[in-house]
Amino acid sequence: MHHELQETLDWLTTHLAAIPAGSVDLVILPENSNVTGYKDLYDMIHVIHNQGAEYVKTLQKEAERIGAVIMAGLMTQDDKGVLRNQLGVFQPGKPAITPYTKNHLVVPELQKGIKPGDEANLFEINGVKYGCAICYDFYFPELFCHYAKLRADVVIIVSHQRQEPTDNLLFLTRARAFDTGSTILRSAPAMDNPAIGGRSIAVGPDGTVIADAGGLPGVISFEFDPHARFVRPASYGEPDRVVDYRESLQPACRPELYF
Repeated sequence: MHHELQETLDWLTTHLAAIPAGSVDLVILPENSNVTGYKDLYDMIHVIHNQGAEYVKTLQKEAERIGAVIMAGLMTQDDKGVLRNQLGVFQPGKPAITPYTKNHLVVPELQKGIKPGDEANLFEINGVKYGCAICYDFYFPELFCHYAKLRADVVIIVSHQRQEPTDNLLFLTRARAFDTGSTILRSAPAMDNPAIGGRSIAVGPDGTVIADAGGLPGVISFEFDPHARFVRPASYGEPDRVVDYRESLQPACRPELYF
């Protein structure tokens, strides 16, 4: 078994086990967290149904113990053998769901036969409307404009970027928060070089950084309002009309020019 795989699974489950019951409402874990460190396609499929399956069971058990929602990036394979890169959501007292499938795939994923998603809907948990993006989805502003139109409260980004400078990831995350008018919660593993990858981060709807792990491994915890909006004057010369700025933009959008 690949050393990195077991090391990653052990790190994740150990830190989950250290969370006191009742202390948090939401936990976000990175993309492909059940198979990180696999060697090849055969190895990845084996892990999904063995060590990865045990890990998924642990996520459900920890959601029950902590009393929190756990969201984790997972590589899945259905009973027809179809592989997908998905967001798994685990809630106390409820069956696990996979409300989002990665829509924009990189070439190596396509070469493995991984299938892209075909929709980008919001999903609601405890009165909060969530959108999601997985890794490469992050680079497509059209997806975030779609979430802005749907008025997502929070957008979850799970990732495993291994080449992007951390400064770029910070810049893009803040831009996506501003684009959507939503809080962005991003979870990603750190690389050996702290200037590359990583950047688990929370950003408010006005682009303000709430919490930031930088390029280092670790756990960050923080409080935020999932229904927060960026409110400002609708436009110059309208100081008395203070509104949610994303809603003020929607009537002026001209999609016929963009698509």
